[in-house]
Amino acid sequence: MSTSELFLQPEEIIPFINDSQATDSLEVIGDEGREIGLCPYITFYVYHQKSDYLPVADKIIAISKEFEALIDEPFQIVWKDDTQDWLPANDPRLPTDLHQEAKDRQDNLQSFWLMATDQDSDATTARWAICAKVDDGVMRYTSLKLTFRHKWYNQNRARWQAFVKDCIARLQPEHCYSGFEVGNGGFNILGAYECDVLERICADYVYGMDIDHTSTMAFHSFRYHRDDAQFEPELVEGRDPSVKYVNPSNLGAGLRTPTWCFLLTPYWRAKLGKSEAEVRAELDDPRIEITAIPFAVGPHNPNGGPALWIRLGELDLHPVKNGVPDLQVKANRLIRPVRCDDLMLLTLDPWDDDPNPRFDYESSLRWMRRFDEDSDWPNAEIRAKYALGYVKRPNILAGNPCPEAGWWFTPAQANSRRYFKQGEVMPSVGGDYGLTFWQWSPDQSTPKL
Repeated sequence: MSTSELFLQPEEIIPFINDSQATDSLEVIGDEGREIGLCPYITFYVYHQKSDYLPVADKIIAISKEFEALIDEPFQIVWKDDTQDWLPANDPRLPTDLHQEAKDRQDNLQSFWLMATDQDSDATTARWAICAKVDDGVMRYTSLKLTFRHKWYNQNRARWQAFVKDCIARLQPEHCYSGFEVGNGGFNILGAYECDVLERICADYVYGMDIDHTSTMAFHSFRYHRDDAQFEPELVEGRDPSVKYVNPSNLGAGLRTPTWCFLLTPYWRAKLGKSEAEVRAELDDPRIEITAIPFAVGPHNPNGGPALWIRLGELDLHPVKNGVPDLQVKANRLIRPVRCDDLMLLTLDPWDDDPNPRFDYESSLRWMRRFDEDSDWPNAEIRAKYALGYVKRPNILAGNPCPEAGWWFTPAQANSRRYFKQGEVMPSVGGDYGLTFWQWSPDQSTPKL
């Protein structure tokens, strides 16, 4: 794209947003070979010691093979780490022993990359992609990012969720997030101008988009902890161990704003000062699933508590016109004390006379806080117009699937308010009233037992 022209004309924005919401395939825009769009992803950020470089790499290699067995479209190109090049997936020059490849990279004091995509360009949003970067753990989290196909997920939800929970149990990440993003695959090591622009455009129209750039977000601050000096003394040599610097623009400073699924590890739960029971009480809602996953005892988990994998309802872009999603409000109220509000959202610095919208410090801060009760994102007028519960949902005739998870009622029966999952067939209540139509309840609260 040209950086002197608009990436999207104003009249193109609404059709793109609407088309992205209307289908579970992938709506993309952009120049040939650089088409991008909104798609689901999951990223694991793993904190580990230098000595765990190869064990973590081996776990990621094993997960990548299991992931490849899930996909319904084959990888087209694969990264060859030693030559820093993309090759066709069946190219004989690709290594067959990835463990040895990782060991060679470790011996040369380099990061190990494992990347593949089902597109013929790494600049195109993938339906299926893997991007892993194994670091020595000194300054950065090791990261594993998986891009997955929305249509496949809708047909294989239980299978995918089981796979994800198994990955968390094996990798023991310090952060994990899943949801929609402007698909970047994690490949854009030096930044992606188009993604930066489309993220800012979409931010005004959907609440449920996440922004996940492993190249700029994956730095941690644990090497400056006083207690880390007990097991990583070489990292604080020459530095006063009582002095801790935390870069506020990276994930070492806190949790990212949850949009769908997120992980609350023992480390961050301790920072919150919340027990598992207290977290479950604050997120008590039939639409929220919380899974306790055992985590090993260690410096960040001295009591051996579990991590909590939290799913906020169904995967959804949450259009602004539907109002602020209440589950995301609830989750952000919980994690707000440890939220990384100053997270860097750009991969490339802005320049003068750039005609395209991009995040700056002020808008980034407001975006990270968009689910707070006192937020005015995207602006006060729209926030008031589409306040929570303002939008009228269509009435649904009995026998049809529920279009949106939540509480519904029917005038055909007294005290009929009940919770339906998305896709659940809405029943007829019979009687002399006639046809049964279900209406969205203005009261979306869960009854107290």
